[in-house]
Amino acid sequence: MKLDRLDLLDKFQGFIEGDKVDEFLRTFDIKFGSGTWAAGDFSDRFMTRGYFPELQSDVVSRIERIRRAGIKAFAPLYVEFLDENLNVKWDIVEKVKEFSRSYGMEIAGLGIDISGVNQFKLGTLTNPDPALRRKVMELLIQGLELAVKLGVDTVSFWPGQDGWDYSFEVNHSKKISLFLEGLKELASEALKRNLKLCIEAKLKEPREGNMIIPTTHAAIIFAHRINEELGRKVVGITIDYGHELMYAVDPAYTVHLAHSLEVPLLSIHLNTAKTHSNDEDRVVGTGDLWQFIDFLYSTIEVGFDGWYILDQFTYRLDPVEGIRLSKELFANSMKKALEIYRHRDRLEKARDVGRQEKVIDVVKRIIYNF
Repeated sequence: MKLDRLDLLDKFQGFIEGDKVDEFLRTFDIKFGSGTWAAGDFSDRFMTRGYFPELQSDVVSRIERIRRAGIKAFAPLYVEFLDENLNVKWDIVEKVKEFSRSYGMEIAGLGIDISGVNQFKLGTLTNPDPALRRKVMELLIQGLELAVKLGVDTVSFWPGQDGWDYSFEVNHSKKISLFLEGLKELASEALKRNLKLCIEAKLKEPREGNMIIPTTHAAIIFAHRINEELGRKVVGITIDYGHELMYAVDPAYTVHLAHSLEVPLLSIHLNTAKTHSNDEDRVVGTGDLWQFIDFLYSTIEVGFDGWYILDQFTYRLDPVEGIRLSKELFANSMKKALEIYRHRDRLEKARDVGRQEKVIDVVKRIIYNF
């Protein structure tokens, strides 16, 4: 992010839309993209055939919808490239690369989780079946090879089925040991390929009880442990903004916790959820603006230079329009965060003496008027 251009913020006063949003992102070199899954179709247990069944759900069609929404970077999912035998369809890989070249789009990373594969419904790295755990590792390593072919340097892993649904269901120490063992092997394989591995936390869903990484704070602990054992900062974290709200933590605090413990913040997933709710993945910036802008401000403070990726499921809202709106609202929120950063000396002076009213005085007009 270009923080030496803060004087140029004066060009972007008021609500920015359309080409002005693109100009803003370019001016400050803000890396913004969308996950392919955010481009639909979407289904849930109430609408199993999807909310927009007429939409093609292959990866190229999703990337095309991201392009139509005016976004020039995308992060695909590993499973979008797999056939029914879980082998990579290399012709699809070439189609995606050709599409991105043709339209000047950038591949912003790869999500390598396989939590949607039925045979791993009892877990991936912590599956109780040793043979399935070995199969999982083979598949994840194949995912690393795919990342190399796509030309990305970061892969994100979300162990969505690794957890439990009932009290007494698992031996927690054994689960933690299995996860650490698998994570270390996967990190070692990533290191061999010059890839960075980030792990993503979530409190619940699809598991009903809890997940093996229920909070980003736990992810930081896991990453720190593996990095110490490998002697390299290979493992970092993905912070999903909505997941932080699910367990009612201040997302800005999580950013600084990772930074303070020297665990790399490698990727950010953007969406909106209600506190103590489920993983709603609604349009960015439609929740608590003070909290969201504070979160973005914190990423500026710690020098985050990775991708801000849309991770949303706008079930009843046309996905192209949902992505367009999130881009717009993100840019306007980030603009305010940068303007607060321009006045950071005043903010820190108020913070240092604990003057809450002065802190609010510093940011109030920026949040409501700038």
